[in-house]
Amino acid sequence: MFVWKDHSRYVEVLPVTTGWFVVWGRYEDGGRRKLIAGNQVYTSRSGARRRVADAVLDLTRRPNLAAEAVFAFDGFAFPAHEAAELPAPL
Repeated sequence: MFVWKDHSRYVEVLPVTTGWFVVWGRYEDGGRRKLIAGNQVYTSRSGARRRVADAVLDLTRRPNLAAEAVFAFDGFAFPAHEAAELPAPL
């Protein structure tokens, strides 16, 4: 699992059956509470990479931290993973 943290803010990326799950938000009460600001599943790692940049920028309003997070994402040793076919819509 990829995790980016900066003080009370976080972004996490996990492989799931249908792609890559990205969740982002804030910690409160000294890290005892984890508040989720958003989450999304992406079928490609490049889509998850873009969400990491957007989520960090949204949380911090600092482009340099977004660039730092993307650099860390690019250097992270993700497991070999391919998204399965999406299920048929209901």
